[in-house]
Amino acid sequence: MNNSDKPQKNRSTKRKRLGECLVDAGLIDQETLDKALELQKIQKKRLGQILIDMGMADYLEIAKALSEQFNIPLIRPADIKIPKEIISMISSELAENYMVIPIKKTERGLLVAMSNPVDIYALDDLRFVTQMNIDIAVASHDEISAAVEKYYPKRDLEKDLDSGGKIDEGIEIIQRKGKEDEDLKDIQKIINLTQRPPVIRFTNAILADAIKLKSSDIHIEPQKTSVIIRYRVDGIMREIMQTDKHIHASLVSRIKIISNMDISIRRKPQDGKSQVKYKGVSYDLRVSTIPTSYGEKVTIRILNPATAGLHVKDLGLSDKAFEDFDKAISMPQGIILITGPTGSGKSSTLYACLNKLNTVNVNIITVEDPIEFDIAGVNQVQINPKAGITFAAGLRSILRQDPDIVMVGEIRDGETASIAFQAAQTGHLVLSTLHTNDAPSAVTRLLDLGVDPFLVSSSLVMIVGQRLVRKICKKCKIPDSTSPQIMKRLPLHVGTNRLPSGKGPAVKHAITQAIQAAWVCLRFLL
Repeated sequence: MNNSDKPQKNRSTKRKRLGECLVDAGLIDQETLDKALELQKIQKKRLGQILIDMGMADYLEIAKALSEQFNIPLIRPADIKIPKEIISMISSELAENYMVIPIKKTERGLLVAMSNPVDIYALDDLRFVTQMNIDIAVASHDEISAAVEKYYPKRDLEKDLDSGGKIDEGIEIIQRKGKEDEDLKDIQKIINLTQRPPVIRFTNAILADAIKLKSSDIHIEPQKTSVIIRYRVDGIMREIMQTDKHIHASLVSRIKIISNMDISIRRKPQDGKSQVKYKGVSYDLRVSTIPTSYGEKVTIRILNPATAGLHVKDLGLSDKAFEDFDKAISMPQGIILITGPTGSGKSSTLYACLNKLNTVNVNIITVEDPIEFDIAGVNQVQINPKAGITFAAGLRSILRQDPDIVMVGEIRDGETASIAFQAAQTGHLVLSTLHTNDAPSAVTRLLDLGVDPFLVSSSLVMIVGQRLVRKICKKCKIPDSTSPQIMKRLPLHVGTNRLPSGKGPAVKHAITQAIQAAWVCLRFLL
């Protein structure tokens, strides 16, 4: 296609609506379109979303159909790094309203990716705002939505900060002790810089936004020319914003000050903690820094106080698993291990057990690093290697405190493991965590740590292997109809009450395979 053909192609797209284009492309038929249009009058959703809810297509299929129908390129925004100067040519309001993202300048004008390339109002507005010719590419709706979220929140946040916005309203720093070295003038300058209102507002805005989105971690990652802010929400990393590199030093120093860390140390990893109050609720922060090639990377773990009140019944266990687990933690002695990779919720499970076991009739002592939540009625010991309190030393000491139940935050070495198993042999119920991928691997790990096999066999009550699984919102969830593409892959005729004659063994074999496949998926997720 030469350049002279493109304006004509764009004019031809104006004469069709999205539904007609999808019918012409063969993705749906006229009857399906009519049903979708009727539903659209009731549900007030985009036509593409209606078709997806009906199970007739997905976003990528719609984008491919439009690309073939109008002979325009299909673009994957996630594979393209879009410069800031290109992003700034279209406002966030236009990008969100019309689901459009600018890609690059061309000889004719500006190339944009759209989820609906036949939206004539969007094209007119883009031409008016940019004062340029618009070349069209198509991209799936979900990929454009992700690109808008990636590139534009940063601009909105900075705009609010510059205009004195109240995005950080409700955040109150409770712990604000900093370690100052008055002999170093440059350190004092950084301290003064971190007390300036823009830096304070920017730091508070990041914390408030992360808490509002219910993220578990904040990652501040320096790059060559920028700083990337990412949140972990529901176990998935999400890039929230990119900001200029010059703000990195003051941002990191501000976080160090409120976390009681030494801002003069920049070439060694540090750990600290702080506490903030957001809308009347206090949140503990665990802060970790590590030097990278472009500066210090900061990771902030946000501890939701609701986790401290978690009960065993809230862990999402099946009835049989709950019955076995409840029976195990009710044992008078023995050791129970919670296994899983980092960030799989092992500590939350331990706290749920403590909440159930915490009564006036028992003495519970914990050894933790760090103490994530304070539990009334439980004696919690913080690990402090400088003071000689390690897991092994702390465990050895608390066994002389007449405990009934002992919780060890983590079994890291052979000495801790041996003492824990010996405690389980002498009338104590021991709860702890172990870093393995699944429950069976825990036995091998214990043997590698030097625990005697007879101790493992006689003391081990239960090993729990767990993962975090994202849950469906109870308020907005809707039935998901099976798409035709998935139906074609199914080996069985779903919904039939009787099996065809002579097909019994084959169907039974197919069902067995399906159950085995589902079990593999469950083992991976749960």
